[in-house]
Amino acid sequence: MTPTLPGRGFILERKKTLITITLLAALAAAVGYALDRRIVDQMGRTITVPENPKRIVSLAPNITEILFAVGAGEVVVGVSEFSDYPEAARSLPKVGTYIKPNLERIVELSPDVVIATADGEKEKEIAKLHTLGIPVYVINPTDVSGIITTVREIGKLVSQEEKAESLARKMEERINDVRERVKGLKRVRVLLTLSVEPIITISSGTFQDDLIKIAGGTNIAAGERVRYPRFSIEEVIVRAPEVIVVTTMYPGETYRRANEIWSRFEAVPAVAAGRIHVINSDIVDRPSPRIVDGLYELSRLLHPEAFPEGGVRGDADGN
Repeated sequence: MTPTLPGRGFILERKKTLITITLLAALAAAVGYALDRRIVDQMGRTITVPENPKRIVSLAPNITEILFAVGAGEVVVGVSEFSDYPEAARSLPKVGTYIKPNLERIVELSPDVVIATADGEKEKEIAKLHTLGIPVYVINPTDVSGIITTVREIGKLVSQEEKAESLARKMEERINDVRERVKGLKRVRVLLTLSVEPIITISSGTFQDDLIKIAGGTNIAAGERVRYPRFSIEEVIVRAPEVIVVTTMYPGETYRRANEIWSRFEAVPAVAAGRIHVINSDIVDRPSPRIVDGLYELSRLLHPEAFPEGGVRGDADGN
């Protein structure tokens, strides 16, 4: 028996079906590409993230500040402890500290992406989140320009490039203003401490060291091998800082204690000249947009002659 061959109409319909399936597959692939992107974080790790993340967890206070500053506050669903700026961040669910994140709590919040800092989280915690299918973008700014780069990159990550670029340019303008103010002035020797007892300071490779340079100072601990060295009082006396700046969350209490300690050592030029100052740690120790406020305050303390109008402040985050 002779087999019946398919008619012309059947063949045409078959071709149409195949074309439709091909087009749908191509469209699905295009949509999939648009919804997911492969990006490289500041540690050189390639991760896959959504094009427009709707649920973000921040694992450090400075990251929280950047997210809100670039207009992504509404999609932040969890933050680390001490994420207290802006005010809206205070009421968000907490997911542990930047040193010890609460993985269980993070998973409960079902984030599209987690943003972490290299200073705190350990690789095993990040690896666990990746195993659970949660991408982690890690930042690692080590100088002031790196902080500005981070603002731009986080803006791109959360699809807020325009706002992030505007903020970054404002930061650059204010930094350039400080550079111009202190240009040509004699550099002063600076001891910047993160703690009074014990004396913990900062070395090269930190953004605080870069702040001191831009503000017109020389960091007396710049040559130390570790990033956050401990100094004895004897070591400070030998290095003879002309200005001592203490970063703290408790200005009055810290200032009194610092003066009690240093008043006995008038051989230190900063003590003899009465140039012991405290500064809000939030604007100096956090690599966030407010770092430019810290830069203005620090440069004013080092070179008051460059600021005849007195303290110069401003809203680094554009608020």
